Amino acid sequence: MKLIQLLPPAVAGIVVVTALGLQRGNLATLDESNCLMRQQLASARNGEEGSDAAHSQAAGSSKSAIGQGRLGWKKLAGQLLDMQQGGEMGNMRVRLRLQQCVQEMSREQLIAALDDITSLGLPAESRAMLERMLIGPLIEKDPELALACFSDRLQDERGGIAWQLASALQAWAKKDIAKASAWFDEQIAAGKFDSKALDGKSQTRIQFEQLLMGVLLTTDPAAVGQRLAALPPDQRADVMRQLANANSLKEQDQLAFAKLVRDQLPATEQARIISEVTSNLARGGYAKVSEYLTRIEATPAERSAAVEQAAVSLIGYPNDKPITRENFEALRNWVGSQAPEKTDHITGVALGQASQGGKYKLEFAAAAELAVQYSQTSGTDEVLGTFLESWPARNHKEQARVLAAQITDEKRRADILRNLQ
Repeated sequence: MKLIQLLPPAVAGIVVVTALGLQRGNLATLDESNCLMRQQLASARNGEEGSDAAHSQAAGSSKSAIGQGRLGWKKLAGQLLDMQQGGEMGNMRVRLRLQQCVQEMSREQLIAALDDITSLGLPAESRAMLERMLIGPLIEKDPELALACFSDRLQDERGGIAWQLASALQAWAKKDIAKASAWFDEQIAAGKFDSKALDGKSQTRIQFEQLLMGVLLTTDPAAVGQRLAALPPDQRADVMRQLANANSLKEQDQLAFAKLVRDQLPATEQARIISEVTSNLARGGYAKVSEYLTRIEATPAERSAAVEQAAVSLIGYPNDKPITRENFEALRNWVGSQAPEKTDHITGVALGQASQGGKYKLEFAAAAELAVQYSQTSGTDEVLGTFLESWPARNHKEQARVLAAQITDEKRRADILRNLQ
């Protein structure tokens, strides 16, 4: 079915007339419909002379192709592939101008263009590039229409189409949660999200569920619980894990999120999922994580897992300054205030993380020196032993084997040496 058929009859009639005019080379219609595109490109050309002249010309050529119907889109597909293979920064500017042109198209023009592209029989890569460029603006203008147009491609992951459609459901849900939820449930009932994977999981459905639940969580946590309960048990953790890592969980929703995890997930999964929220929170400093743990009334197990996750994330997060002993002193002080029994273990994990390489990371020798010092201070093997069990130790086997001689626990020392062979 053509996408135009999904529009109201009066609007569809306008689109057909416009599309036919463009396909027959009606330059007057083209000039009128692309007036804003032409102005934008002319402004860009006036502001960029010299070396940018060729890129402005390319942008103008691409703009012209937009208005030439089926043949124009076929030409543009070739140009986009050439730009992708060229990889020049100038081509990026052309892409940005082209995207601005597409943003000016009405939803009717976008639908007509998508119908043209479908009828061309282009290679999958070319078609995906053009669709990806058009679907985003259509979602911004009418997410419900975008989902109706592509309801037969909800699990099509080529070119990120499925991801874009999931974002359309999210955008629709923010406007009308009841209708968006009802539509999604209808598609599930119709088998649109049935999985062919051996494990029975539909990664696309998990993504759709996560984005919808993220909207529901603020207004109706009970509805989120009902949606989770309707999922197979092994998929509930996947949805909540994505929600935890989405960087969109609001402070006022954190307690509701934690309660849903406790109610819906096995005990073995709960602490791990709740701790994953701290990966993003840690970027704001230790205080943000402390506030989160207080807000959700974290259990000892949840607190321990979250503190370790936060410490590793903060040490591993890209820094513009070298990691120093002061960083580890601050880390140990904070861990000591939150999960004191884990201080030495988390220190060893963080030292391993910090020595994995990078401009501002610790050299292995420097990390090893700190591990030895902290182990001597605590009087246990935990910091050094945990550090020597990390991946960087396997990349520095000779140094690590020498350090392993300081492990007093014979069994642990033997296990470490075995892993360093």
